[in-house]
Amino acid sequence: MGRKPKEPREEIKYPGVRSENGRHTYRYSVPVPGKKGRKQKETPSYPTAKEAFEAGIKIKAQLLNGTYFEEKDIVFDDFVVEWLKMYEATGKVKNTTVDIRMRELQKCKKYFGHKKIGEVSKRDYQMMLDDQKKQNYSLNSIKLLNSSCSLIFKKAVELEMIKSDPTSGAEIPTYQTTVEDLENKTEIPKYMEKEELLRFLKAVKEHGDRQDFNLFFLMAYTGIRIGEMSALNKNKDINRSEKFISITKTLYCKKKIKEYVINTPKTKASRREIDITDSVIDVVDDQIAWLNEFKMANRKNYYDAGFLFVNTRRNPGYPEAHPNITLRMKTYLEIAGLPSALTPHSLRHTHVSLLAEVGVALETIQKRMGHSSDEVTRLIYLHVTKKRRKEAPEKFEKLMNGL
Repeated sequence: MGRKPKEPREEIKYPGVRSENGRHTYRYSVPVPGKKGRKQKETPSYPTAKEAFEAGIKIKAQLLNGTYFEEKDIVFDDFVVEWLKMYEATGKVKNTTVDIRMRELQKCKKYFGHKKIGEVSKRDYQMMLDDQKKQNYSLNSIKLLNSSCSLIFKKAVELEMIKSDPTSGAEIPTYQTTVEDLENKTEIPKYMEKEELLRFLKAVKEHGDRQDFNLFFLMAYTGIRIGEMSALNKNKDINRSEKFISITKTLYCKKKIKEYVINTPKTKASRREIDITDSVIDVVDDQIAWLNEFKMANRKNYYDAGFLFVNTRRNPGYPEAHPNITLRMKTYLEIAGLPSALTPHSLRHTHVSLLAEVGVALETIQKRMGHSSDEVTRLIYLHVTKKRRKEAPEKFEKLMNGL
């Protein structure tokens, strides 16, 4: 005798749950502050009716015991725009820092940019961090993304837009150190040897204009940052009698050079006086002489704000845009037969290496470069002075042997 076929199970009905296109939400009502009556709301959608029902029951329990918190409906991407304005308006951060935060937060778009900020769960957030590792982003990059997200969600909690911070307790993915990492544990920044620097400057001298030579010479002989150099004022920042250049500002330009901003230096240590020699003063004087000639030739449309180095094309007198300097440097590097990966910042690293080579102390170099402490400067210094350290025991032995 055959088995009796099973009757289909009756689907469980969850009161308050609405289902549509395979997704389920729970409808509930909340009081309207300062008004009579209540307004209808729904939970986020869930794949099962049971999950939606459980989420709704939790909300009802919170309403009963007075712990209910109504999260605002703003979308994450929209709040990023609002938050960046608030972040910049504090006056405590530089334009460059705002740009970095904006660039990092753009990475969140494909993960939860379209979600309401209150719908971003701890799981969503952790999955984003883990996926960043899968995409081979560096540990430092992920840490920077995490710190940016932490700031924005903390502000949302502070503004009572969300109840809890999904970044709290998130774990930065771990990176296993390989044998190769240990063998190459310190990557020395790119810089030029003395002969290479001379070759580069010779190429600029022979194939460039006076301003280009003066600009790259000054960067190489002072270690000045490109933003600090662009902000130099020919009338205020050069002290000829005591032989130093005063660093009190840096130039920032996000898009159009006419919209440039003069900021305070990068850090407190960055505000400094860089000692210079007669040869540097001669180059500065030559640059000022050239400026006077250039200003006279462009007197009808010259923008005179006192910059030592200026744009010579469409915006004469305005500071030179950093990308233009980088492009011209690549041309001279090619002429000199040097690696195209070198940049204006490499001249700063070159200055550190040559100071270390002639025996200048690390602390003195750091002050000259405008660092309270800096890992890159220290790496270059240790790399350059390694040969001298190895020579020390040999010199000691020769001394003891009377040689």
